[in-house]
Amino acid sequence: MAQKKGSGDSTPVIIKKYANRRLYNTQSSKYITLDYLAELTRKDVEFKVVDAKTNEDITHSVLTQIIMDEETGGQRMLPVSFLRQIIAL
Repeated sequence: MAQKKGSGDSTPVIIKKYANRRLYNTQSSKYITLDYLAELTRKDVEFKVVDAKTNEDITHSVLTQIIMDEETGGQRMLPVSFLRQIIAL
């Protein structure tokens, strides 16, 4: 079962991203979507996305991709002032 942040077991769900861009949940043994990862994030479930070939942690880029997809779909997630602050870092 997936673990929420702050629960007793802090082992994150491992998601593998393959070269064909498919995402695989190693815990449930099912292919998943970015929308599913967005939902896990909203439910405060810890997960880690790794490149299936190199085992490199790519969670940051996948979360950024989720934000971009939602923004492109018309849902404004981040105010312009916040985006400017991030860029200025």
